[in-house]
Amino acid sequence: MMISPVRLSASLGLAWAFAGQQAAALATRLGLGPLGMRAFLPRAVCRAMDGELKRLETMVRRILFLTAMETPLPEAEPVSPSKAAAKDVPLGRPAPEPRVFTLPVFRLTETSPSPAQKASRLAARLAARARYEAGRADPDARPGPHDLVPAKRLMNRFAALEQALSDPEAQVIRFRRKLARIRADKSLPLPVADVPPAACTGLQNRPVTRDLFWTLHDAALSWLPVLDSG
Repeated sequence: MMISPVRLSASLGLAWAFAGQQAAALATRLGLGPLGMRAFLPRAVCRAMDGELKRLETMVRRILFLTAMETPLPEAEPVSPSKAAAKDVPLGRPAPEPRVFTLPVFRLTETSPSPAQKASRLAARLAARARYEAGRADPDARPGPHDLVPAKRLMNRFAALEQALSDPEAQVIRFRRKLARIRADKSLPLPVADVPPAACTGLQNRPVTRDLFWTLHDAALSWLPVLDSG
């Protein structure tokens, strides 16, 4: 017997407004101008911003997931032959030209890092350790919290978050299509991680924020069996 999923329809609008206020407050703290971009930020600010983004991204993702699941999902769209053929570029044919400007897209699902991503992160950690060891011998070369570091990835994530907050209907449509594919193809990973990030549940958050997240997270987990049983 499957337990009925938790419905939070009446509360999702308030949670969405709260996430929007938090994103606006983050932009104010960062001093983002009209373009909403900063090429470089102090290392300590980047670390704090990464935690803030993880918290907001996870909260927004839970709200979108719950909204998408509270009405019956559509049938999964079959992959058209033209789209399938487009994935495999024949030998000798040049690859399509990359776009000069690409808009960041909000990530809807939470998946474990691929082996390549894990290897890349390991290489980055080893490089950071090498810099630290060099800094022990030369204090002037030691990385500091006020050193300016590139902030492109963080800015792209923030832009994608703002885009999602400004047009939730489009995000729900995207999510419903993705969820329909997940329900039809059991080899695809489920969209919600069992263990939430520490950025959402740590003591650095106010109790009301932690309670809100756990309510959203537990409700989202209650809907996962629907995808498994479809």
